[in-house]
Amino acid sequence: MPEAIKYVIDAAAGFALLMALLVVFVVDRVFFSSAAAPTVNTLTNVTFYEDKGRDVKRLKLAVTPTGSFKDGFTNKVEKWDDMSKLLHELGDGYRHDNLTMEDVIGPRKLSEYDVVFLTCADGYEDELKNTLQDYVTKGGILYASDWRYKAIAKAFPEMVAKNLQQDGEKQELEADIVDAGLREALGAKKIHLRFDLPEWKPAAFGGPRVKVLLQGSYVKFKAGGQRATAPLMVKFPVGKGTVVFTSFHNEKQNSRIETQLLKYLVFSLVTAGVDAEVNTQMDKGGFTAQRSNLLSTPGLQTTEPKTYANKNAGDLRFVLGFRNEGAKLRLNIKSPDGKQFTKDCESTLVVDVTGAAVGDWTYTVTALSLPYPNFPFTVTVGEKK
Repeated sequence: MPEAIKYVIDAAAGFALLMALLVVFVVDRVFFSSAAAPTVNTLTNVTFYEDKGRDVKRLKLAVTPTGSFKDGFTNKVEKWDDMSKLLHELGDGYRHDNLTMEDVIGPRKLSEYDVVFLTCADGYEDELKNTLQDYVTKGGILYASDWRYKAIAKAFPEMVAKNLQQDGEKQELEADIVDAGLREALGAKKIHLRFDLPEWKPAAFGGPRVKVLLQGSYVKFKAGGQRATAPLMVKFPVGKGTVVFTSFHNEKQNSRIETQLLKYLVFSLVTAGVDAEVNTQMDKGGFTAQRSNLLSTPGLQTTEPKTYANKNAGDLRFVLGFRNEGAKLRLNIKSPDGKQFTKDCESTLVVDVTGAAVGDWTYTVTALSLPYPNFPFTVTVGEKK
């Protein structure tokens, strides 16, 4: 009898252990392996290739000294445009050097960096002219804000719109988000901006190469309440490089959506080279880009689904673009009838869909491995010309 009881107890213990293992297996499959097990490919009219290219080093970022003022209530010295603070918050992938103005004026030092943040301050316009021209023309990515307008205008006079050069009063305003990709990223058509000091500079640039991202109506400085409308954030190419100028900047009182906007700005700067690569991939196959999403994830997760409304039956090209820094991403594309295509990649991925049906095409990106948090990437959809 004791042996029978022992047998029953052993059998019960074995069954309990089996059930526990089964539960662990099910939990692992349901909750943890969604990123590890690719979706079965049911979309058959697809071809793809991965643009391996060469190994890419981590981008070198640099920030210049910003202007500052003394708070009359706290007597604390406050910086106008503390981009270093924002870059630190974004994490290890956004390590940067702090430059002196002597460093910036000397073209050799500036050429060591892929992206330079020329933060809000005054002066050195004549000394910066040739240096900035040379840096951007040869492929540098330059951000400048507010009072650095004069330096950018002197370096790139062909981009200046003199009729828009009207300083603004201290004020708050609702800016229109002109760029479709930025509207989607922020989930809004307008953004509330605060200008805590007078004499701030609008983004007074224009011409066919200037892309306006934000625009707004504002009260002009010392003009008896008169208003003007001008761009507040623009982007334009020069040679092999890119310039981004904003009227606003990073301050301690930025709202949540303003902070989102500034993060988007940083991501767009570090992926400027990726944009050029994606455009090349589109042109190679005779495609025209119709929609582009600038995305990132703080960790190993899947982005919110994005939708492309295909209005005409024909060929589509999806390009998942990112720098080859050690990331592993998964692109999932779903057709209007629910068929799917999934592919993992470690560098820019090009996917062509032949005879794509009319309707909504959705796509997501899953981060399987990242070199650092907030790693940015883009998904661009193009139609055959």
